[in-house]
Amino acid sequence: MSINQAHFQNGLLLYQGEQIVNHSKNVTLSFDDASRQYGEVFRGKHKGKIFVTTHRMIFLNDDQRDNLQSFAIAFMYMKNLLVEQPLFGANYISGIAASHPNG
Repeated sequence: MSINQAHFQNGLLLYQGEQIVNHSKNVTLSFDDASRQYGEVFRGKHKGKIFVTTHRMIFLNDDQRDNLQSFAIAFMYMKNLLVEQPLFGANYISGIAASHPNG
């Protein structure tokens, strides 16, 4: 998991050999428990774009004044991943994002 490391001048930074598999606009990112433990950057709802690559999932914020500009999580650090497609609601992904070792 990294914060504000996957963007540059409103664009997306990819690793060498990493490819975008899917992307979506108008995505809302929120954190349940992180705001209490890790501070202001995780508070509230963040609206932007999400990119699913061959290595990780990356969120880019649309609001340039927000403290959280980008959020990236490698698939190997995701736990309890749940992809839901409810009949009468918006699709969503939920899970636990663990930090990198010593992160």
